[in-house]
Amino acid sequence: MNRSKTNRSEEKRAGIERSVRIDREIEAALAGEEELIPTSGFLATVMERVEQEASAPPPIPFPWKRVVLGIVLATGVFCWGAVELVRNGPPAVNFPAFTQPHLSVALMASVEQAGWVALALGVSLLSWLFARRLVGRGGLL
Repeated sequence: MNRSKTNRSEEKRAGIERSVRIDREIEAALAGEEELIPTSGFLATVMERVEQEASAPPPIPFPWKRVVLGIVLATGVFCWGAVELVRNGPPAVNFPAFTQPHLSVALMASVEQAGWVALALGVSLLSWLFARRLVGRGGLL
């Protein structure tokens, strides 16, 4: 048991000595290198470029509000189209693997009512956003 502890401690010492030796070699290699000095016009060139970047106009922001509105509207149109396709789909299509779902009248009425409610909520949201934008330009918000 003492022998294994002795071997481990010797391995640790050897590792530490190796690490110290590598550090000394790196320091000696870096000490022999000459100091880097920038050219005479380097600082002036860098500062000129920094001033150009500072005076440049900001980039045009991406219109995320319009994109999100377009995505929501497109999703609503496609969903409503899918509902209408199922509701008024061609009954003559008879694929063995595809059976057209027969929805009850009560279910179709509730889906249609939900569509009208969603449309009313969307129009209300758009009118509120438009009014808020108009008022925001006047400085009231």
